[in-house]
Amino acid sequence: MRSFVFCLLSLSICQLLAPVSVLHAEEDATSYSLRFKFTPGEFVHYTVDAQNQFTVQLNQDKETTINSTQTQKHYRVVAVDESGNATLETMIDRVQMSVQFNNGTPATFDSIQPVEKDLEQFIPIRRTIGRPSRIVYSPTGEVIAVLELQTTSEGSTFKETTKKGPKKLENDKTRSLGFLIPLPEDSIKVGDSWNEDFEAEVSVGDVLRKKVPIRRIFTLKSVEDDVAVITFKTKIMERLNDPQFSIQLIQKTPSGTIKLNLEKGVITSQDVSLDKAEVGVFNGQGAMRAVTHVVETLVDPASLAQKTAETDSE
Repeated sequence: MRSFVFCLLSLSICQLLAPVSVLHAEEDATSYSLRFKFTPGEFVHYTVDAQNQFTVQLNQDKETTINSTQTQKHYRVVAVDESGNATLETMIDRVQMSVQFNNGTPATFDSIQPVEKDLEQFIPIRRTIGRPSRIVYSPTGEVIAVLELQTTSEGSTFKETTKKGPKKLENDKTRSLGFLIPLPEDSIKVGDSWNEDFEAEVSVGDVLRKKVPIRRIFTLKSVEDDVAVITFKTKIMERLNDPQFSIQLIQKTPSGTIKLNLEKGVITSQDVSLDKAEVGVFNGQGAMRAVTHVVETLVDPASLAQKTAETDSE
């Protein structure tokens, strides 16, 4: 069971992390155009604090895995075209991670430490650090193109590996909430909602895979001081009678709150949580519960660098 749980933890990280204002009694009839705003050369930095707990029980055996992760990441606006579409270069800068099985000694990882100190289970995490990727986004957060770093004898360059509507773009949408979220095309009022539909794959036997439709529903909860508060929830749109399918999607239905600065066109925070349980996950027996809380916060790079230096000197 332990290797199975750690696999879930690794996938969660590689896919890699506020209170809601009370509305007035009268309905806010103001319409808002939610848009991301990009400036060439701009850097946007975030810190992500993620807490995950998995509990697996089979007969009298019970195992709890607690995972704590602190991540520093950023994106750079490489270019913006005449339509406002931006090429963003995204990167994970640092990961600090602790994994504890039951009451055992936690296994720890810090990407700034020498690679020789890495335990084997953290190798997939190490591979995500400092590896730039580029995605072309529209001002509404739509993924237009995915660029991959390709290295040849002539050097390294980013090249588009897909066209419109390919499988890779769909796969990109299935990732956990990351740097951007989809925004509505039209202006909306407080209380209005919009959807993001995508698919996730589950294994059917050793070879076959099944696509499961998922819908993420966003709602504009309030707008105050030029900050839009957006809530969201996630639903699996197909009835799954097999626990083996459900357990593969146990982390796919988070809910949370997102804050978007309308003037700057940038996300300032995301607060995402999940508490999901499945029974009969081992041939009709046993159960698993996943509890996750992720807080992502926009930070000033100068203060982040100072805080990192102070932490490293301790």
